[in-house]
Amino acid sequence: MKKILLFVFIFSINASLLGFTDEKANTKLKEESQQTYEINEKAIENLVYSFGGKLQMVSLQAPKDILSKSIEENYGDFVSPALLEKWQRDPKKAPGRMLSSPWPDSIEILAIKKLREDIYEVKGQIIYLTSVEKVKGGAAAKQPINLIIVKIGNGWVIHSVTLGDYE
Repeated sequence: MKKILLFVFIFSINASLLGFTDEKANTKLKEESQQTYEINEKAIENLVYSFGGKLQMVSLQAPKDILSKSIEENYGDFVSPALLEKWQRDPKKAPGRMLSSPWPDSIEILAIKKLREDIYEVKGQIIYLTSVEKVKGGAAAKQPINLIIVKIGNGWVIHSVTLGDYE
């Protein structure tokens, strides 16, 4: 009987220790997951802001060969090879500058949504400026933009872009 009680006592102590360890491990996993999400979100924000800063560099009115080269030079570091190829085949589907004024100045991020570990969706708007807004602030126009961001290797790239109607 003493052996049985001793066995039950030892078993219950081990079970409680294991339970504590599992709870501690779960807490640590949740913290690591939150840190990873925050790191990913920051990297995605930087990607979108950097890409948005290049929009004014791509003149959509340029001849196709010059436009294709400009797309590669300005967007190549930010978009997936498949999207780059798509825009080079049909440059008019790429975002960029239509006129000298207003010009696309930046992308304002409205929401970032995690779809999977390696895929995020970013909803935002392209902010267009003229020389007046450049001095006084504000926006001459806005255009909705939806981006799908994917992880390739150790980095993030824009895999697809959907533009809304120019406001």
